[in-house]
Amino acid sequence: MTDWLNTVGEHLLFLFILPIIVVYLVGILSSYLTDQLNRWLGYTLTAILSFFGVVIHELSHLTVALIFRHHIVSFCLWQISDDGILGYVNREYNPKSYYQRLGNFFISLAPILGICLTIWFLLSFGWVTGWHIRNIIIVFILVSLLLGFHLSQADWQNFWRGTPFYLALIFIISTVKYIFFQ
Repeated sequence: MTDWLNTVGEHLLFLFILPIIVVYLVGILSSYLTDQLNRWLGYTLTAILSFFGVVIHELSHLTVALIFRHHIVSFCLWQISDDGILGYVNREYNPKSYYQRLGNFFISLAPILGICLTIWFLLSFGWVTGWHIRNIIIVFILVSLLLGFHLSQADWQNFWRGTPFYLALIFIISTVKYIFFQ
């Protein structure tokens, strides 16, 4: 029993607790950067600067929502609006489907993975050694991507809707690992 609890504890720590702490802290830094840019440049210029980050953020939500078979009602990859919403994905899901309810967890966090993959791709395949105009453009895009790390209040609400199903999945995986791969 103690071994099973240790397995569950490790999985909870590495698959839930630590990633959520990192996502939360990165979100705080992204929000701080956005607030500072809003103060220095104003809302419109900050919104323009955040273009790449917002587009990747919303495309990540959209892609994972489709993977989890959510119905997309509407979406906007980027806009400048009076309410401060730069992009959105409106979706519906079947509340009787455990798969779609679990999807809320992953859909909410999808922008973190999407932006990290985009940063990796840019740095791996776009960056060249030395001073080059391409690197200046990449730095500009990287700043924009950093602004896209922030998860909205709606993202966090959907995250919590999917969390019980994700935790159940962790318990199932931990139990299977304990029983069959001891």
